[in-house]
Amino acid sequence: MEINAAIQALIASNSALQMESFQNTEVTLINHSAEIFKTLNYLSSLLSSMKNPLGTRDNPARICRDLLSCEYKVSDGKYWIDPNLGCSSDAFEVFCNFSAGGQTCLSPVSVTKLEFGVGKVQMNFLHLLSSEATHIITVHCLSAPGWTSTQADGPGLPISFKGWNGQIFEENTLLEPKVLSDDCKIQDGSWHKAKFLFHTQNPDQLPVIEVQNLRHLRTERKHYVESSSVCFL
Repeated sequence: MEINAAIQALIASNSALQMESFQNTEVTLINHSAEIFKTLNYLSSLLSSMKNPLGTRDNPARICRDLLSCEYKVSDGKYWIDPNLGCSSDAFEVFCNFSAGGQTCLSPVSVTKLEFGVGKVQMNFLHLLSSEATHIITVHCLSAPGWTSTQADGPGLPISFKGWNGQIFEENTLLEPKVLSDDCKIQDGSWHKAKFLFHTQNPDQLPVIEVQNLRHLRTERKHYVESSSVCFL
C-alpha cells in the first residue's frame, strides 16, 4: 500500500508540474504576443510617418520634395528635414519652395557669411537626394576690381569661387557662373555690386563656400560678400 501511495503521489506531482508548466508557457506566449503586436504597431506607425512625414522636428522629411507626395496639402514655408533619416536630433530647418517644384533651401547663418550650419554628412545626403542646385552670390564693392580680368585702369585680378566639393568657378571655364550684373567696374567712389548665379546639375558643387582673390585688394579698396539661400531640387 505504501508503494502504491508513493506512486500515486508521484503521478499527481508530475501532473501538477505539467499543468504549471503549461500555464507558464501560455502566459509567456501571451506576453510574447503582446510584445510582437506592440512592435508591429510601432513599425506600422514608423512606416506611415516615413511615407507621410509632417515636416516637423519630431517627424522630419528627407527633403522638401518628399512632402509633395504626402496625403495633406502643403504650402511654401519653413519645415524640418533629415536627409540621412537617422536620429531626428540632427534634423534641421529649411525653407521649402513648393512653388518651384519642391526646392529645399538652406539659409546661411548670416547673409555676409558663406556658412550654412549643416554638417558634412547631412549635406552629402542632401546632394545625393537632389538633381540640381542654385546659389546666388553678391559682391558689394567700393573702388574694387570687377569680375573680368581686364579693367579700365589696366589688368585686374578676376575673382573666383570655391564650391562645396572644392571645384573652382571662374571666368572662361566650363564652371563660369552667370553674371547677372557687374557694376564693380564703376570707379566713382560709391558702393556698387556684382551678382553671380550658380546653377548646376552636379549638386555637390554647391553651396559656394569661399570667394577667392578678394584678399589681394589694395587697402583703400573695400568689399563684402552677400549670400542668398542655396536651393536644391
